Amino acid sequence: MKKLTILTVLVGVLLGCEKSIPVVDPTALDNRNIYIRMYKYFQGDLLDTSEVYQINGDMIKINKIYATLSSAEFIIYDESDTIRTESDLTMIDLTTTTEVKLAHLPRGSYNGSMNYMIGLDSARAYAAPESLEDGNPLKSGAVWNGSDIGHSFFQIEGGIFDPADTVFTTPQSTFVWRFATPDLVVNINEKRNFSVANNKDVFFVMNLDVEKLFLGLTPSQNPVINCDPTDGTDYDNAKILRDNVISEFVFEL
Repeated sequence: MKKLTILTVLVGVLLGCEKSIPVVDPTALDNRNIYIRMYKYFQGDLLDTSEVYQINGDMIKINKIYATLSSAEFIIYDESDTIRTESDLTMIDLTTTTEVKLAHLPRGSYNGSMNYMIGLDSARAYAAPESLEDGNPLKSGAVWNGSDIGHSFFQIEGGIFDPADTVFTTPQSTFVWRFATPDLVVNINEKRNFSVANNKDVFFVMNLDVEKLFLGLTPSQNPVINCDPTDGTDYDNAKILRDNVISEFVFEL
């Protein structure tokens, strides 16, 4: 068993017993043919960040939804071999991103599983943005919360509006929810069976029902969820958010 690392360092692996997967130059990203395609919905309609939604008695707008994905692997099984493709790190804003290039696989039939983490290992979870190399998606600091909490693994931001408002241009207040820290890493494992044809892309599809992220949580009552392990109530709310995310991060082929 060998690994093919996508985005940073790529090495050859064995397909079947003899056939190797071509090395993909990380600067030639157009070679990648395995994508994640994301559809975001709120109460049955495509998510619109300019739209005001009613949820749990609040009137809100969604501004940003960040997800930090790492340790992605595609493991392919046959009777004697396992082939693994691995990508290093992706931090995405789900409100603006529809497709993410993930990996390259040659033509053939594949049976295996998609494995990845929502989150980071402890070494990267607490690495300050200024210490990171150029090109690292965490360097922007968009999900950095200081050295005690580190980078958010999942973060949702929005505005809370007065129900009597008629134009909904300026929120009364804001909310920011996140879960972080290595104890709350989410490990995903999903079985997949598909074929790759010449000059054809393969898409793993995610349908994210954003309103389900609010189950058990109300923005006006919990405007900030910091995922602070020293604050029991706050940390419990972060766990609720994590459980809601787990139920929604499901890919379809």
